[in-house]
Amino acid sequence: MENANSLLAKIEAAHLWAYFHKDWLLSIRERLRPQLPARYFVFVESETLLVTPDGDEPSLAVLPDVSVARAARDGEQAGQPQWKGATAAVLELDEPCEIFCKYTLLIRRAPENQVVAALELLSPSNKGLGNRWDRDKYLRKRNAFLEAGVSLLEIDALTAGERVLPNSVKYLARFQRNAWTAYYHDGRRSLRGWGWNEADPLPVIDWTIEPGQVLLVDLAATLAHACEFNRWEDLV
Repeated sequence: MENANSLLAKIEAAHLWAYFHKDWLLSIRERLRPQLPARYFVFVESETLLVTPDGDEPSLAVLPDVSVARAARDGEQAGQPQWKGATAAVLELDEPCEIFCKYTLLIRRAPENQVVAALELLSPSNKGLGNRWDRDKYLRKRNAFLEAGVSLLEIDALTAGERVLPNSVKYLARFQRNAWTAYYHDGRRSLRGWGWNEADPLPVIDWTIEPGQVLLVDLAATLAHACEFNRWEDLV
């Protein structure tokens, strides 16, 4: 496989991230399952989104703004209205939009079926590319995980888009790509961050999901596995 960061950049530039995103998450899930005791379950859960442009972006008009009626010709049926000018304005617009699925990896603990950990692999729309609404929605979702005490791992392998990071790990914005975790224990929250640039290898992340339960997320190995399933090098 070619350099991992170069491949990620090509997938991003080819606008194929929505498809690649799922492959990578499923590969991560496969590597996590053997590391977990039987009481934990790992799911990749989906959400379907309709993404439309921001309100200040132009729409494409497909019909005239004003519809003008024709005056009746001589000999037309008597008693029909004789229109002399324009009707009310008729406006029809087409807006570009895209329907796609977003995926989140969740770890649940039995028998309560409680979500104890979540992994978010950011998509372009999460970062405000094309639609600020989806970015704001994602940030609300992220805050809900954090406020609920869920152990969160966020991976931003994209170079474009706004980076909205917690204050404690804002320094990660200086890197081209980054990942960070937040874990609650003993009445406090611990955060860890990883940052890397084009020439750097993808990190192996130690992710604490509960006391005494640490998982290793090997980004390079899982990326290679995803590329064995679908040959992404050939697609880009």
